[in-house]
Amino acid sequence: MRLGCDMSPNMGTTINKIACVTNRRKLNSASHIYSLQVYLQAL
Repeated sequence: MRLGCDMSPNMGTTINKIACVTNRRKLNSASHIYSLQVYLQAL
């Protein structure tokens, strides 16, 4: 699954890269919390 974040050198400014990494972390933590809830419900 791609998180809509292109980390290639021609991506753009440093600000774009920082925003991109931040968004990716938010998505990762959100999906992690969701999978944890699903896991707990399965118990």
